[in-house]
Amino acid sequence: MNLARAAGAALLVLAPALAEAASPFDGFWMKVNADKSLDPGSQVEFRVEKNILSMATPQGQGYRAKLDGTDSPVANDTATTSVSVKLEGRNVMVETAKLNGKAWLVTTMEVEADGKTAKVSWKNLRNNSSGSYVMSKQ
Repeated sequence: MNLARAAGAALLVLAPALAEAASPFDGFWMKVNADKSLDPGSQVEFRVEKNILSMATPQGQGYRAKLDGTDSPVANDTATTSVSVKLEGRNVMVETAKLNGKAWLVTTMEVEADGKTAKVSWKNLRNNSSGSYVMSKQ
């Protein structure tokens, strides 16, 4: 009986760390081309830690944004100076890219139940164009 209580207490203590480590966004992602090949130039890494999403690319672009929709600066990107990021449920992230405070691109990433693929849709607010693609976790 004491062993069961100790195990239960350990799970309660570890639950926040386990939940954080289990973010479906964590890892390296690449766009899947129409021919099912991967686009290495599209590689992006996401990490979620304590309600903060970190994004980085091999080209040096990146940010650390709170997941509450507040603006955060973007490094090394001439088209985007800040982003705001929100989670809509556990597996859907909405990122709004801004240039000098004005929103210009909204991207939604939905990680599939398998955790290995994600549907990404985007809308360019400048010219009202939109599109979608699939990403694969590496």
